[in-house]
Parts: sequence; C-alpha cells; structure tokens
Amino acid sequence: MGEAIYFHRKQGKPPLKAAVDGVSEVGMPVIAAVITTIVAFIPLLYIGGIMGKFIAIMPVVVISCLAVSLVECLMLLPAHLSHLPDPNVRNNNMNRLARRLETVHRLTSSGMEWFVARIYTPLLSKALYYRYISFCIAISVLLLTIGLVKGGILKFEVFPEIDGFIMTSTVEFPSGTPPDVTSHAIEKIDAALLRLAEHTQTRSGDPLIEDRLSLIGQTLEDLPKSGPHFGSVQAILLDSERRGIHSKDLMVKWEKEIGPIPGVKSLTFTGLQAGPPGSPIEVWLQGHDMNDILGAADDLMDRLRKFEGVYQIRSDFSQGKNELRLELKPEARTLGLTVEDLARQIYAGYYGDEAVRLQRGRDDIRIKVRYTADERSRISDLERVRIRTPNGYEVPLISVADISFAPGYSTITRTGGMRRVAVSADVDTNKANASEILSELDLNFFPQLKQRYPELHVALQGEQKKMRESFDSLFVAYPLAILGIFIIIATMFRSYAQPFVILFTVPFGIIGAVLGHLLLGYNLSIMSIFGMVALTGVVVNDAIILIERVNENIAEGMSFFDAILNGGARRFRAIFLTSLSTVGGLAPLIMETDLQAKFLIPMALSIAAGIAFATVLTLVLVPSLLALLSDCRLLVHRLKYGFWPKRVDVEPAKDRHVDLLEDESALGTIPVTTKKGITS
Repeated sequence: MGEAIYFHRKQGKPPLKAAVDGVSEVGMPVIAAVITTIVAFIPLLYIGGIMGKFIAIMPVVVISCLAVSLVECLMLLPAHLSHLPDPNVRNNNMNRLARRLETVHRLTSSGMEWFVARIYTPLLSKALYYRYISFCIAISVLLLTIGLVKGGILKFEVFPEIDGFIMTSTVEFPSGTPPDVTSHAIEKIDAALLRLAEHTQTRSGDPLIEDRLSLIGQTLEDLPKSGPHFGSVQAILLDSERRGIHSKDLMVKWEKEIGPIPGVKSLTFTGLQAGPPGSPIEVWLQGHDMNDILGAADDLMDRLRKFEGVYQIRSDFSQGKNELRLELKPEARTLGLTVEDLARQIYAGYYGDEAVRLQRGRDDIRIKVRYTADERSRISDLERVRIRTPNGYEVPLISVADISFAPGYSTITRTGGMRRVAVSADVDTNKANASEILSELDLNFFPQLKQRYPELHVALQGEQKKMRESFDSLFVAYPLAILGIFIIIATMFRSYAQPFVILFTVPFGIIGAVLGHLLLGYNLSIMSIFGMVALTGVVVNDAIILIERVNENIAEGMSFFDAILNGGARRFRAIFLTSLSTVGGLAPLIMETDLQAKFLIPMALSIAAGIAFATVLTLVLVPSLLALLSDCRLLVHRLKYGFWPKRVDVEPAKDRHVDLLEDESALGTIPVTTKKGITS
C-alpha cells in the first residue's frame, strides 16, 4: 500500500489524489492477500492432541493482528502518507541528521531502480523467452529437495531438542531390594557425575554443576515412585549459553561414566521436560498371554540395542516378588472343582475365613479360622493341604493342582481389554534418527515379531502418537484451507486458471523452508510442518500483487509480454520490501538462544526461508508460468477455431474495464483474422 502511494506521489500527483489512487490500485489485492493468510492459519486452530494445546493461542493472535492491520492499512496508513512531503522536491532546510537520512533513502531508491532496470528486467526477459527451461529447472529443484528428505540427508524429528539445565538419573532395583544396595548405587552415580563435571570444560570456564541432589527411597519425577528400591540423583547445570555443550550429550557421557550396576532393574536419564511427554521410541505390545508379551518385549529390546545411538532401552514391566502359582488340573474338573473353589479354600487356610461374629458392647468381633502358624510356616506343608469337593470328599492339593514357583507381577497394565507392556528408548540425534529406526522396525522387524507371536498387537506411541494426532487433523483442515485460498483468488481474478499459477508457488515455498533447515543445521520437526502450513497463505501474497498488476496492464492495452515486464518492474519494490521486512522481523527469533524460544525457531525458520525462496520464484517463475498459461490458451484456441489469435486476445484480463451494461456484446469476443484478411 505504501509503495503504491509513493509511486503516485513520484508521478507528481497531489497528496490526497496519490493516496486515493494508491488505495484504489492495490486495495483489492491487499484484502485478498490478508484473507488468504488468515485462511492459511485457520488449520492451526484445529490441531489435535497435546500439540494443538501448545500452539492454540498462536493462530488466534496472528489472525487478530492481520484483521487489525488490514483496517490500519486501508484507512489509517493512507491518511498518514497523504501528509508526507513531495518526494520530487528537495528540502534544503533539513538538519545534518535529516540530510544524511535523505541521502541514504535516495541512494537506496536509486540503487533499487538501477537493479530493476539493469539486472532484473533483462533476467525476466530471458526467463520469459526460455520459459520452458525455467519451468523444468524449477521442477528439478523441487525433485532434488524431495530427495534430500526422502534420502535421509535432512532428518525429521517429531519435536526439536531443548537444551535444558537439569539432569536426573533414576535407578530402580527389583522389589524387596535392601536400602543399602540402593544407597551404594546412588553413591556410584553421584561419583560418576562429579568425575564428569571435572573432565568437562565449559565455554565460560565456570563449573559445570551449580547444585546437585541425591535421594534414596523416592524418585525425582512429576509422579514420584517410592520404595527402598528407588533412588535418584539430580544435577542443576550451568546455563546453556555459558555451558557450550548440550545436556543430552552430557547425559550420554554420564551413563558411560557410571558403567554397569550389578542387579539393577533400570537406570534412566532424563533432562528438562520442555515439550510434550513421550519418548522418541515407544512401542506398545498388547495381547492376552503375558508370556508372549514379555518374550516379544525382550526381542524388541535386543533389536533396539543393535541400533547405534539408541540408549536407555527399557520396558514398563515391573517384576514382583516370587510367588506360588496353582493351576487346576483337567481331572480336577471331573470332581466338580473350579478355580474359584481352589482359590477360596487356599485363601481361607492361610489368611482365614470368617466363622462367626460376636457382639461385645458396641464392638463387632469377627472370628476367622485358618491353619496354625506351624502349618503355615513351610512351603512343603502345601503338599499336605487337602481340598474339599462339592460332594464333601477331601482330596490332596497336589492331585488336583499343579504347583509352580515363579516371580509375580507387581502391576499388570491393560489397554483396550488386553495386557500391555511398553518398550521405550531414547535416541542420540547426532548418531541416529527415531523416525528412520521406527521405519526400519515397521518394515523388517515387526512382521517377523507377529509371525512368532500371532496374537500380539503392536502400536507406536510416544512422539509418534503425538504426530499422528496432529497430522490427522491437518489432513482434513489443510486441503480445506487450500480450497478456500483458491476460491478467494479465483473470485478476485475472475479466472480458474490463474489461481493454479499462484498456488504453484506453495510447494516452492516449502522448498525454501526445507533448504533453510538444511543450511542452518536444523532437523525438520512437527513445528516446521506447522510453519509450512502457515507459509501457504503468505507465499501467495506476492504472486497476487504481481498478477493483479499484469492483468491491469493488459486491460490498459499493453501487449502481453510488455505487460509482464512492466508488472514485474512495477511490483519489484513492493515484493522485495515486503519479503525483506517479514524475514527481518523473524530473524531475531531464529537467532534467539533462550530456552523458551527453541519451540518456535523451526516454525519461524520455515516461514522466513520459505518467503525468501518464494520471493525469487514470484519475480521470475510466476511470470514464466503466466506465459506458459498463455501458450496453452493459444493452443486451445488454435484447436478450436483453426487460427492463431493475438496473444492478448485470449487473455480474460483484457475485458476487465468493459462495461457490461453499455457493451455486453464486446465481452469475451476474440477478433479472428481469416485467410482473406477479413477480421470477424
């Protein structure tokens, strides 16, 4: 808007006239551009799962700012710019600072005009002449970028790693372990932490550890577990800016420094939980046979150990104390015995069964009968236990039940009516990628696992579940947003073909986002995908402004290629400054090192890099696509009528200024020159 008003002022128009003409020229394109951006942010309002809660407020703020800025752009900004001095008149009464600023402004403006006249316009002319080559080059870049992602050169992680300042090591022994054993392990972990701090050199030279805490009998978690077999060691680290080494790398070194701990059930390391909960690798194994589930869990953990960079491989199965298991023999059922009879009588013999109740004053006394203490003190006495049948006969326990001695289950987790064991692991992103590992398991390992355990059900959880929840909502909302953008552009241009030209810039904007991640060393993440979704509505804005100017040039009587060259030169300043200001506004966020900004950097990088790359495409590729579209229209007319018309005559934009009420017959007519030279 400001550039259009400035252009009319440079032509010598009065301030008010220049403001009105500028708004009239770009008012509709600006409205369409803002509305398309709003439509592109709407899918982010409906992201499912916990990730939707993380970014729910962002699209609300962006949409509100865009709506307010549209009002300011159409009403307040023209009023303010109408009071600016005439740019064609040089003011000699300025102070030194104002004169220097005026010199900078004049040099910048003249430099941009020189660039447009000497570099951009000849380049655009060449691109239009070799438009098919330009199109093929663009497609080649698109395919190469897809290859970067599919080939694994640019990795994908569900959530970007956050460098926290807290490390926690949690040790767990089997249930019933004495506290002394846990205490000895905690001392070993704490000593390894001190050795790690002594060997690690920080960027600032300050000590690595600011504080530390050791705890026996309870874990240091949001939902702590207690018991003598639990223990934790927590370290408060130096700030990441002064530390110079990632907390995840420190946890890997800490684990190596500790070494093996005899008898340990699990040893886990966690950092500051700044994102959604869940491990990079988390697989749920479900079924009805616990032995099959545990066997599959062992096989999966053995397979994960073969991947380089995978560590802290664990399952949530907790083995309980040793127990006696009684299984009813088939011949016992012929006597009328059931599992309930067996369990009830064994329970009554060892724990007691209520025989009578006595009332003594206000107290109700329950008297239970069970075996004597001597009969309950030895396991061998089970062989002398007798079970009473429904007919009143007593038979030995060993004749109706099989007795086995095995570890029990401290907990049995069920999901969807089936028993479940979760196997999880962390991934060192410097050596491996969780998505690639899960793809390998899904392709080669899980089918073999299901063949060995036919009743087993395998489900990917953790970060993969969060990604599925988010993408499921995008699969519906994003195509609807694209359709909405298409309808808006088609309504404005009164064409169904030109919106496809504009939407063609969307995948190339995504190319810029991918290349931006590659150049700055970031992996793609789910926040990057959200940024690409928002980028859809932003990259089309410049193309809308450019094509609108080209259509106006055609409507004013210019030849087709002159209209494109003039439109590109006319809109270069507006497109360049808009993109530069957007990228400049996002640059501080991209360069931010604060912990709270780490979440948004991939999203900001997608938008900034996508806009920067799409700007080049808008100024060069979009005009080439318009020429290709014109070629297609010429070919269709040639096949339909048998003659080649003038290129301008097949452009719908030529009828823009035709008054439908005064000259309805002129709308849509195409003059055709016959072989005899008669024009119809």
